[in-house]
Order: sequence, then structure tokens, then C-alpha cells
Amino acid sequence: MIHSHTDFTGFSGKRLQLGVTGSVSAFRAVDIMRRFQQADVQVGVTLTAAAQEFVRPLQFRSLTSGPVYEGLFDSNQAEYAHLEPAQNADVFLVAPSTANTLAKHASGIGDDLLSSQLFSFKGPIIHAPAMNPRIWAAPSVQSNISVLKKRDFLVIPPETGRMACGETGEGRLAEVEEIFLYTLKAFLPQDLAGKRFLVNFGPTREYWDPVRVVTNDSTGIMGASIALAAWLHGAEVVVVRGPTPNLWLPRFLPTTDVTSARQMHLACLDLAPGMDIICLTAAVSDYRPVTVQQSKAKKTVLGHRITLDLEQNPDILADIGRTRKKSQYIIGFAAETDDILRHAQRKLHEKHLDLIVANSVSHPDSGFGTATNQVHVISRYGRTETWPVLAKTEVALRVIEWFLDHSG
Repeated sequence: MIHSHTDFTGFSGKRLQLGVTGSVSAFRAVDIMRRFQQADVQVGVTLTAAAQEFVRPLQFRSLTSGPVYEGLFDSNQAEYAHLEPAQNADVFLVAPSTANTLAKHASGIGDDLLSSQLFSFKGPIIHAPAMNPRIWAAPSVQSNISVLKKRDFLVIPPETGRMACGETGEGRLAEVEEIFLYTLKAFLPQDLAGKRFLVNFGPTREYWDPVRVVTNDSTGIMGASIALAAWLHGAEVVVVRGPTPNLWLPRFLPTTDVTSARQMHLACLDLAPGMDIICLTAAVSDYRPVTVQQSKAKKTVLGHRITLDLEQNPDILADIGRTRKKSQYIIGFAAETDDILRHAQRKLHEKHLDLIVANSVSHPDSGFGTATNQVHVISRYGRTETWPVLAKTEVALRVIEWFLDHSG
């Protein structure tokens, strides 16, 4: 699976305190810690006594420069260890979080170091539960979760699947990438809160028989990066995506999957009137076959050379631009091979956009299938910038920042 659209970095100076409790999935806490280090986040760790039956403090000490806490009365740690995260960390994540830890936090019990640290912490606190499905469904556990949510603590829902005990149901620890994104969001200002944001991405496929298509190499990485960047800043994001089977998406993004350009056109125009910001990045097929054969065409019948009769697909960007509300902000993307700025400026004005982001699909570090992009950004007010080759996640964050700086 492709995950490069989640590779957000640049969080140097931020500190996460990671609480690890006695779940069989505690071993995954090492991967969680490393994921935040890849984003330049410093990580401190607090392990309960039960957690240390599954993972050892040395595993964390060997991988992090942050403090690693073992217990209330450990002589090798700071005298006021129960207060230190509150003084130095920005976000507190408990992953995995057991039913016992959830109950302590909800009930105000502080009988170990982790629960005492949670008492004193005034920043965002996030729990990622992991437990047997029957325990997760227990009324007392669900009651404790309701209490925590009412106090504005975030509980990342567990996944459904086969458990270590052999049972199947809801209770598996959420994916590392999903935990990572939920927690990154807590580091960022929620300056898009209350905004509805539509993103489309990926290719479309136009079949001319049951197995052959007119399409392109788009993987959807750029659009998925935009969708996640907007969500990280607090927007309510809705996604329409073409066929991108290898692109991982988190559960929290409502997604409409489509195949053809006409299906994407219908989905986007249906959603567009209710949106505040619309960002269209999809590599839509401009043409489709006039006729589609109902059975696979045979080479023995087609011969050595064939000609496809194509007709134009509807233009999603132009139709949304033409019917837009004045209050809406429309961002388009243009994939070009030459004379990029001239073509982008024409699209900007012809399609009634506020901003266009143009990139060369012939550049080895830019365009389809790459984790990086090199783009020109042009606003309807004439401002133009050329950005160097950047990770697509960084391009996405810069596009969001551009909107925040220039939309008012």
C-alpha cells in the first residue's frame, strides 16, 4: 500500500508523551514512537507495570532521546516525574490504552505514574484503545469512554478484525498511520474548523471493452495529501476518488469511489454546492470511447491496427467553476508537459478558479507516481510563485497555508 501521502514532517520542537499500557498490542508502541520521530517530533514514554511485561523500557531508551518512565518510585528518574510531561509535552497519547487505564482516567484514579501524569496534563489527551471485543463492548467500558469524550478527550476507535485471543470483532488497535494522523492534528491550529472541503483525486478509467481502458498513471498521492492536510487543520473533508486500489486512506475520510469521468463529474457536482473549499486534483480522462463492446474484443477480429472513436467527457473543473457560489474558494490542478505557466493561467481564468497549482508531469521528481512535486502556484489576483521540488505532503500544507493567508 502507498502511504507517502501521510509523510508529514517539520514538527521539530514539538514533544509527544506516549503512554503504553498492558495490552498484547503494546509491542506496536515502538512503531508508533518511530513514526512520530520520522515527523521530527520528540517522544517521551511512560510504561505501566503491566506494559513492561510485554515490552521493555530499554527498547524505547535505545530509540529515543526523550525521557522513558517506568514507575512512581523509580530512583533513576526525575523526582517530579508525574508533573514533567505537563511541563514539557504538547500532546499526550496513550497507545495502546486498556479498559483499566480508561476507567482510571474517567474516574479520577491516580495510583500509578501514567494515571498521575494524565491528571496534571492540561494539553490534548488521546486514547487509542485495544482490548478483547467483549471487553470493548462492556457497558462500563463504553460508559467510561462517553465520560472521556464529554471532557473533550479524544478516543480513536479500534478496528474490527481477528484478535490475538482468536476472537473476531471490534477491539484491535487502530493502524499506526491513523493514530499518527489523529495525533498530528492535535499539534496544529484548527484554523479550518467549520469549513467543508471537497477533494477529488486519482485517475478515471474509460472502458472500451470489459478489460481494456483509456486511463493514465495518476496514483492520487497529491490529492490525498491535500485532503489530509486540510483535515489536519480542522476541515470537514469529503473525498471523491478514482481507481487507486494501492492508496491507503484512513477511516475518518468520507469517500465516494468512482471509476469513470462521468461518475466523478456526477459525484463532484452533487457535493459541490455544500462545500466552502473545493480542490480538484484528479487526472480525469478528457475523452471516452463512443461505444463500449460488451464482450472482450479478439485480436483475430481487430487485426494489427485499430482506431478508437472517442468523444469528450464533461469538464468537472469548468462546470464547478461556472456554477460556483461567490463565497466558495476553488483550487484547480494542472498537469502539463510544456509551457506550463501559460496553460495554467488560461485554465485559471477560463474555469473561474481562485488558485491553480501546475506541475510538469514530464519531470522525474514531479507528477504521477512520485512522492515529490515541483509546482507553480498562480492566484486569480496575479500572484505567482514557483516552489522547489518538495514532498507532496509539504506542497499540500503550503497550499492550505496559501488559502489561509489569502482567502480573506
